[in-house]
Amino acid sequence: MLDKTNKVLRLVSNTLLVVLFMVMLLVAVFQVVAREVGYGFYWGDELVRMAVLWVTMVGAVVAVGDNKHIRIDLVERFLRPIQRRVVVTVIYLLTASVCVAFGYFSFDMIGWDYVDQVPGVGRVPAWIFELIIPIAAFLMAIRFCIQAIKPPST
Repeated sequence: MLDKTNKVLRLVSNTLLVVLFMVMLLVAVFQVVAREVGYGFYWGDELVRMAVLWVTMVGAVVAVGDNKHIRIDLVERFLRPIQRRVVVTVIYLLTASVCVAFGYFSFDMIGWDYVDQVPGVGRVPAWIFELIIPIAAFLMAIRFCIQAIKPPST
């Protein structure tokens, strides 16, 4: 069950990451070329900014899932396998709780942008694009919990 969940998350995350990066790249190149001829989308720069946010958050989810995130494992190197397993499990659970807190408190920021009607891309308000923040935080928490139960092979 955990392996299947992890595979689905990996497939969705990687696909979304590639699509978002391509959209961001194509819009940015189009904006540069279009400005040379006096044309361009008025919302192009905002779309690229929002795509950077999405690529960053989805990339973080992918990095956690592939165990390629930044980690400090100095203490783990000096522990016996049983001790290392306990320490790694505690670290993953603590990291998951930080991700849950991050996701929970990000709803405040999104709420402020909703109330203030902060513009996003064209007519789409910023808060809709910012929903990726708590979604990615909760997905990272899920992935860290999965890794706490079944550590990735390093």
